[in-house]
Amino acid sequence: MPVIWNFTRMQRTAKSSALARPHFSESRTDRLLWRLVDAAPVAVVAVNQTGEIIYANQKLAEMFGYELPELTGQSIETLLPERYRADHRIYRNFYGENPHVRPMGSGLDLAGRHRDGSEFPVEVGLSHLRVGDQLIVMGSVVDITRRKQIEETLEHRVQERTWEIERRRRVSDSLRDILQVLNSNRSLPEILDIIVTQANRLLQADASAIYQLQEGERLIFIQTSVGLTPEDLNVAYASQDEEPGTVAANLPVNGDQPAAATIQAGGREYCAQLAVPLKIKDEIYGGLMLYYTEPRKFSPEEIELAVMFGDQAALAIENARLRLQVERAAVAAERNRIARDLHDSVTQTLFSASLIAEVLPRLVQRNPDESVRRLEELRQLTRGALAEMRTLLLELRPATLMEVSMDELLRQLTEAARTRARVPMELTLDGESQLPPDVKVAFYYIAQEALNNVAKHARADQVWVTLERHPDGASLCIRDDGQGFDVNTVTPEHLGLAIMRERTEAIGGKLEIESTPGAGTRVTVTWSDSNKA
Repeated sequence: MPVIWNFTRMQRTAKSSALARPHFSESRTDRLLWRLVDAAPVAVVAVNQTGEIIYANQKLAEMFGYELPELTGQSIETLLPERYRADHRIYRNFYGENPHVRPMGSGLDLAGRHRDGSEFPVEVGLSHLRVGDQLIVMGSVVDITRRKQIEETLEHRVQERTWEIERRRRVSDSLRDILQVLNSNRSLPEILDIIVTQANRLLQADASAIYQLQEGERLIFIQTSVGLTPEDLNVAYASQDEEPGTVAANLPVNGDQPAAATIQAGGREYCAQLAVPLKIKDEIYGGLMLYYTEPRKFSPEEIELAVMFGDQAALAIENARLRLQVERAAVAAERNRIARDLHDSVTQTLFSASLIAEVLPRLVQRNPDESVRRLEELRQLTRGALAEMRTLLLELRPATLMEVSMDELLRQLTEAARTRARVPMELTLDGESQLPPDVKVAFYYIAQEALNNVAKHARADQVWVTLERHPDGASLCIRDDGQGFDVNTVTPEHLGLAIMRERTEAIGGKLEIESTPGAGTRVTVTWSDSNKA
């Protein structure tokens, strides 16, 4: 037999009933069911159409911090924070007129209010029944504080993980950009500026700088910076007492709380700094410094990232030093080569000319015909020496190659080689198209190398140099009738073949070397203008 709750009578007697129990027929089954509702692990409340609480079980009273008699007859909005009460009344009235709009048993996430005024999240399930002409709304209430805490914890972990993934992506992108810069031809100040900017951004510093230790002193100065200028910080004494390669997080603290000690710079106060010494081999070059306006501590990940940027800066500085050493070595090698050329060609030519000039006065009287021949030889020697000197001057000042025409460059090369090799040389210049600067330089050095080989190895009786130019490209050919060689048996390091190939590849040209023992040699380089092809 179904249980019939007499809610009409319950309303009349609720205020005098400690349990606010509705009255019904006193069968044993009825009493058992009622006791089960009272003891249910879920908070239960019943509300009439006016919003009065007509029933609440002990679980609900304990949840909200009330005694049962205090709840009976109260408005259901008593259990809600004040800011939600007006909206809840509107919703309750709407639900009372349209109880079937929201499906039975569905949950509502709401905020509950304890008796002491504190708030907590609840989930409410609604159902309804009619007793006569009255609508009774039943609600089951679950405290979901723990669930919300778990959700917030999970959400916080997801946010942290997302932030960490994004941070690692930014670090990876930054490393890739820095590696590209390190492998580029940018100057050291540009590279260090990029490194400091990236460090400042990823470590969220307010200012950053790379300091260089002055040689022989303990003074430091700013080499590059973000958010600082050299005038912002007074030149300070650098401490070299720390163990080289260590990282110092210079954060003034008093126990676990940051102290008020600050660094004054550029009108701003910095309360924390992260310092990374820059060590190059066994030398302390300087340091990477990151400044913060707020007191803080640094995580191991932040220190590791700062060390990484410091290593990149040290690598850039070391690369710049090595590049400078290579350039200086190349300059020294080039000077030595020019000195050898001066000794091997110009000095010997001038020495020969000097000997001829000394005997000419006596030779004119005894053998006029021979003196005329010697005068012509003297003229050739002096012209060759002059051409050789001009060629060497061009090599001392490479920028001059851009100013001198290709025709004049080849004339000077052939004139100098003619004197050096004592071999007739025929120069043919065809076309008037202007060659791009890089092509002109490549043709010049290839011709120089080929003519040097003729002078040293060919033993030729005649040499032909031909330059052909047309709107879509150009070709340069150096041919001799000398002793030749077997191309297959000569390694690229000999006869300057590697140098000629590198020059040709640099302009996207084609190099052909043809030679047969006893039948001379032909060196041809061809270049085409791909933009017009």
